[in-house]
This record gives sequence, structure tokens and C-alpha cells, in this order.
Amino acid sequence: MNFKKTYEKVKWIVWKCEKEFYIHLWEHADWEQEGRLILYELQLNCPEVEENEEKLLKYFKTKFRNHIKDKVRKQESDKRKLNKVPYTEIGEVSHKLRSKELFLDELVVLREALKEFRKNLTSQEKENYERLLMNERFSGRAELRRKLQIHLKDFKDHHL
Repeated sequence: MNFKKTYEKVKWIVWKCEKEFYIHLWEHADWEQEGRLILYELQLNCPEVEENEEKLLKYFKTKFRNHIKDKVRKQESDKRKLNKVPYTEIGEVSHKLRSKELFLDELVVLREALKEFRKNLTSQEKENYERLLMNERFSGRAELRRKLQIHLKDFKDHHL
């Protein structure tokens, strides 16, 4: 049987799993690719699924859902928390990071620097700082960004 025709029979399973599970940074194309990979492995390991559509659907659904559950477990496991992109409150400065991940010690230093920056702001500047983190527009935005960049210049030399 043709691979494309076979995939057409099982792609609804992939779409259903895409709606049911969340995997960080995956787009629809990633789900489709994983579905094709699992189908290819299934065809290699169990060639008899080509003749039996009922078996194909059962085996594929089981194999694909187990694969996705493994991905979700890996994503959520405590052991692998450091593999995730850490959430940092640095707003627009984050796109300047060389890598999308920070080491834990770097993250601690950055958070402390941001905490100290926020501590030295007036109440209006604190409100604007929160708006800056949410990427909102406001009067004085450029000035606050410059102030933040000056405050983080030591950090910038090493990490940004």
C-alpha cells in the first residue's frame, strides 16, 4: 500500500492528539512529522498492518499516543526542568540572548539585577516597568528601556 494513502487513514488520530496534548514549541507540522515517523516505524516493525485496516488503526493509535505521552512526560518531569526554556521577566531584552536557555546561576543573577532595578523605581516607573514587560505602549517607554539597558550593562557584556 502507498505510504501517503496509509497516512491519510491515520492522520485524524494525529490531529486528535494535537488537540488533546500540549507539547511546548510544537506546531501542526511537528505533529504531522511525528505521525509520519511513527507510521513508518509501524510499517517496518509490523508489515501485516498494510492488509488489515482495523489493526493499522489500533496499532497506530496505541503507538502514537504512547509516543506523545512519553514526550509530555519528558517535558514535564522534574528531572528535566532545566532543559526547559526558563521564564524570565526581561521583556523585550530576551530576544538578544545568544541562546534561548540560561544556566541556573545566570538566571539567578539576572533576576536579582531585575529585582534591584525595580526596587529603585518610582511608583509610576514601576507601573510602566510592568507595562514594558507586557510589551504595552506608553509614554516614556524608550527612556525606561534605556534605563533598564544601562542597569543591565554588566550582565549584557557576558550574556546578552
